Amino acid sequence: MPTLADTAYQTQGKAYLRLRTHWRADPIAYVRQRFGIEPTWQQVAILEAIAPPGAKVSVRSGHGIGKTTCAAWIVLWHLETHDYAKVPCTAPTSHQLRDILWSELSKWRRYADEQSLQRGDHPDLYLTHLFHLTQDRLYDLHASEWAATARTARKETPEALSGFHATHLLYLVDEASGVEEAIFEAAEGALSTPAARVLMLGNPTRNAGTFASSHKANRGDYVPLHFRSAESPLVDAGYRQRLVRKWGEGSNVVRVRADGEFPRQEDDVLISLDLTEPCLSRERDQGSGQRILGVDVARMGSDRTVLLLRQGRVVEHIKVYEKQDTMVTVGCIVAVLDAWEVDIVAVDLIGVGSGVHDRLAELKRLGRIRCQIMGVDVSHAAPPKQLGDEMQAHRLRDHLWLLVAKWLRDDDPVFCADDRQACEDLAGELASVEYSLTSDGTLLIESKDEMKKRLGHSPDIGDALCDTFAPSAPLFKRARAWGR
Repeated sequence: MPTLADTAYQTQGKAYLRLRTHWRADPIAYVRQRFGIEPTWQQVAILEAIAPPGAKVSVRSGHGIGKTTCAAWIVLWHLETHDYAKVPCTAPTSHQLRDILWSELSKWRRYADEQSLQRGDHPDLYLTHLFHLTQDRLYDLHASEWAATARTARKETPEALSGFHATHLLYLVDEASGVEEAIFEAAEGALSTPAARVLMLGNPTRNAGTFASSHKANRGDYVPLHFRSAESPLVDAGYRQRLVRKWGEGSNVVRVRADGEFPRQEDDVLISLDLTEPCLSRERDQGSGQRILGVDVARMGSDRTVLLLRQGRVVEHIKVYEKQDTMVTVGCIVAVLDAWEVDIVAVDLIGVGSGVHDRLAELKRLGRIRCQIMGVDVSHAAPPKQLGDEMQAHRLRDHLWLLVAKWLRDDDPVFCADDRQACEDLAGELASVEYSLTSDGTLLIESKDEMKKRLGHSPDIGDALCDTFAPSAPLFKRARAWGR
C-alpha cells in the first residue's frame, strides 16, 4: 500500500510535469517561478526571442546589462523543459565559460533550490538533484545524452560547436564578437539547422565576422537585439558619463562598452578596438622571455607616472601614480624590482624621466640594484623600415607604437594586471591614439599634448607599454647616426 509520502511525491510529480510543459513555452515564467527573480526588460526581450523552436537570436550590448545571467537562465530552461536536450556552449576563453557562465549556472541552481525549499518541493525536484554540475558539463543524472557542455573556441580546435545531435539543440555563443571565424565555419551546418536554437551574445568589438553580420548583412536570418548600458537598471547611472569624460562622446570605447554599437572605422586611428578589447578577457598566462619594466614619468602636473611590467605577450603588472616627486618615483621603482623579478627597466627620458633614469643608473653602479637600466629617448629618429614593415616611422616613439600594433595583431596579448581599471584604460588608450603622415610619407603619432587636448588625458599607460619595446642601447647610437 503506498505511503502518504509516496502519494505526496506522486501528486507533486504530476504537478511538476504540468508546470514543466507550461515553462517550455514560456521561459519568462520559468525564470520568475523557478528562481524567484524578476528579469529586466532587456532580459525579458532575450527570453521572448529565444522561446520559439528554431529561434536564432543575436544580442549586442554595452557592459553590465545581465547578458551572461540571462544566458545561464536560458541554458537551465532549455535543459529542464526539453527531453534529452543538448546545449553546446562556447566563448573565446575558458575564463568566460567556466569562471563566469558556469559560475552563473551554479548560482541559479542554488537560487532554484531555495525557492523549492520555500514551496516545500520534494527533494527529487530540486534543480541540483535533477542536473549535476561539473567543471565543463551540466547534465541529467539519469541520461548522459542530456547535457550542456562547455567548449572553448580556439583557432586550433575549430570543432567547438560541431558534432552535436539531438532533437532539442541550443547553441550558445558568449562574447561572440571574439570567437574565431573558423569556429563558425566549422559549425555552419549545425547552426543553420532549422530546429536548433542559436543564442549569440557579446559586446560588438569587431565590424566583421558572423556576429557582426547577424546585425548587418544577415540580420534577416536572426532576431537581432541591441541594448545600451544606460537603459539597464543593473548598470550604475554614471557609468556612461564616466567613459565619456575619459574617452569623449562618440569615441569607440563609449560606443562599444556603453552603447553596444559597433566601432567606427577611423582612418586616422592606428590601432582598432577589436585588437585591444580581447586582451582584457584572454586566459591569464605565464609570459616568456625578459621581464621588462616600462616607466613613463610625470611629476606634479595632470599626467601620470606609470610602471608597466611586460613579459612576452603578457602585461603582468601596472601601477599608476599621480603628482609625486621624481625621487619618490625612483623609490616606487626600486620597491617592485625584486617582487616583479624585473630584468630590464626602460625609462622614457623625455622631460623629467632623465632624472629618474640617472638616479637608477647611479644605484646600479653602487650595486644596490641588479637589473639593467635603459634610457629610452623617443625623440630620436626611427630605424629604417625593414622588409615586411607596413610603413616607415618618423621618430623612435612612432616606431615603438608600430611595434605595439604589430604585437597586438600577431601575439594575442593578455592584459592580466591586478588593477583591472588600469588594464581597461590601457586597452582604451591604445585604441584612441591617432596618427598622420609627414610630407615625406613617414608615420607620426599624435603627441601627448595633442591627445590631452582632444580627450583630456595623455596615453601614459600606452607610452609605458611602448617603452618595453625599445631596442637596446647600441641601436640608439645607430639611430643618432641615421639622423633623419
